[in-house]
Amino acid sequence: MKNLLFLLTLIVGLSSCEKYEQPTLLSLSGEYVIDKITFEKVDNAVTPDDTIYLPGTVYINPLERFPMDTIEVGFTKWHFDYQIISMKPVNTMTGQYIWTKQYLYGIINHNSNYELGYIDFNCEGSRRIFKILDDQAESLTLRSSGQWGYAEVGPNISITLHLTRIGP
Repeated sequence: MKNLLFLLTLIVGLSSCEKYEQPTLLSLSGEYVIDKITFEKVDNAVTPDDTIYLPGTVYINPLERFPMDTIEVGFTKWHFDYQIISMKPVNTMTGQYIWTKQYLYGIINHNSNYELGYIDFNCEGSRRIFKILDDQAESLTLRSSGQWGYAEVGPNISITLHLTRIGP
């Protein structure tokens, strides 16, 4: 009886184990161009109002702070390097860039292959949190955590940024 109980415990213990998977390493480092923006406005009583901005259009949000208030889709560049996100490049005579806006960022809640985590940074005195939806070798997709333009009584505004890697 004791052997049967031990065998039953062993079978249940071995068959109910969950396989551990190491979270993938994020490959954020590099230079990107924002090539598509999906603007989503969700009102409490109405269906979502989506707008897609493609290359050649300009996303303007008067409720945002500089440098994220105006994004020229297809032209606006961001650069991720270790713990610094850089925006608003200025060309030099040598063909390189001087990044005029740089912010420290951190990755939070990157726990598994299914949850890539969030990019958290402080932009001009305002905290920004972007969920990492997809991280591929040549692309990155980020979604803002959303904001309420008129306190918490109006629509929730969220943007999804589709970035394409253009440099190392």
